[in-house]
Amino acid sequence: MPIDLSRFGFNTVTMGGTLEHKLDCMKAAGFHGVELWARDLIAHPQGVDAAAQAVKASGLRVTDFQPLRDFECAPDAMRAHRLDMAREQLRQMTLVGADLLLVCSTTSPLAINDPDRAAGDLRTLATLAAPLGIRICYEALSWGRHVNRWHQAWDIVRRCDHAGVGLNLDSFHMAVHGDDSPETLARLAEVPAEKIFLVQLADYFFEYSDRQADIIELARHQRLFPGEGLHDVRPLVQLLESRGYRGDYTFEVFNDDYVNSDPMVVAQRGMQAARWLGDHAVTRAAAVSTIL
Repeated sequence: MPIDLSRFGFNTVTMGGTLEHKLDCMKAAGFHGVELWARDLIAHPQGVDAAAQAVKASGLRVTDFQPLRDFECAPDAMRAHRLDMAREQLRQMTLVGADLLLVCSTTSPLAINDPDRAAGDLRTLATLAAPLGIRICYEALSWGRHVNRWHQAWDIVRRCDHAGVGLNLDSFHMAVHGDDSPETLARLAEVPAEKIFLVQLADYFFEYSDRQADIIELARHQRLFPGEGLHDVRPLVQLLESRGYRGDYTFEVFNDDYVNSDPMVVAQRGMQAARWLGDHAVTRAAAVSTIL
C-alpha cells in the first residue's frame, strides 16, 4: 500500500508570505500536517495568540515545533538561561497543540563534549515537557559542534533512556556526510522504530563536500523536494517502513527560489513529491523486510 498522505507535513520555511496564506496553501494542496517554527508565532504581526489561532483554524496538525538550539552541554553558567528558553518554547507549543519539540545538536563553541551530560540535559528537558504531553526529538545537525552524525545522536538518545526522548532523522544532514549509503543505512536496524520520533526529508543537487561553509550554504538556501535532486531518499523511507516506522515525514526544504515563488505552486510541488514518494518508496519495502 502507498504511504498514507496524512503522514506528510510541510515546513513553513519553504514558502514566502503570511502564516495564514502558507497554511491555506498547504491545506489546499492536500497536506494534513505543518512543521512550525517558534518564529512563526513570535514574528506574527498580530502577536503570538493570533498566530496560534491561525494554526488552530487551519485544521492542520502540528507535526513538530522547532528548533530548540544550543541546549545540551551548555556550560554551567548558561544552563539556567537555556532552561528558561526551553520553558518558553514549551509554553508556545501548548498554544498550538504541538506535542513534539525538535532539539538540534548544539553548535556552540562553548559546548562541553560529554555524551552523558548531553543525555542528562535531554532527560531534564523531557521531565519538564512530560506534564504538558510533549516529547523531545533529538537531531544531529550536520555542522553540530560535537554531534553531527545520526548515530552519535542515537547514542545520546539511548543513554538518555527516557520514554519521552527519541531520534530525529534528517535525510539532508545524513546525505551530506555520506550516511545515506546502503552500508550506513543498514545500521539503522539497531534503532527501534518506536524510538524514531520524526523523519525530515529533502534532496539537493550537489555531491558530498567536507567544507562546513558548503554544507551550511546548501542547508539554508538550496535544498529541494524529494525526487528533484541527486540524493534519492526512497531507500531510507523503504527501510524505515519495512522496520515498522509509522510516524510523520516532513519536508524541511530551505530554498530561496521557492520562498520567492507563488506559495500555492510550491505547496503543489511539495504534494507532487509526497505522492511520488508515497507511491514509489513502498514498492521495495516488502522486499527490504524479507532481507533484514
